[in-house]
Amino acid sequence: MTSVTQGSVGKAAAKPKGYGWVTYAAVMLGLAGTFNVIDGIVALSKSKFYVAGAKFVFSDLRTWAWIILILGVLQILAAVYVVQGSELARWFGVVAASLNGAGQLMFLHAYPLWSLSAFAIDVLIVYALVVYGGGSLKKALQR
Repeated sequence: MTSVTQGSVGKAAAKPKGYGWVTYAAVMLGLAGTFNVIDGIVALSKSKFYVAGAKFVFSDLRTWAWIILILGVLQILAAVYVVQGSELARWFGVVAASLNGAGQLMFLHAYPLWSLSAFAIDVLIVYALVVYGGGSLKKALQR
């Protein structure tokens, strides 16, 4: 099923298969990245916000705050470049979302429900980028 929109010349233009998924991936990469930057800053500045006495896989809350903050910046960068449709950005987005998914699972003890939700979103982002993203979508949009 394809959606149809009006072009600037008045012709109907069909959007290629996967356009919605890639748009979803770019938007969610940006949102997840923004939330991770906020989470990292909050964990660095006000650690009482998170579960008290949580045990982490390694190190402490401040280390994980830096990890989540850096992953957030990587995700925001990936979102910006995924919109442009390059193949490199597609795989950069997959790596950023995958690393964030693993990081969220290790951050699970600090904020359980949020970490599981973020992991689920990362799985959908990886699916969208692997199945539909990249240069083939860009070429289809340029026709």
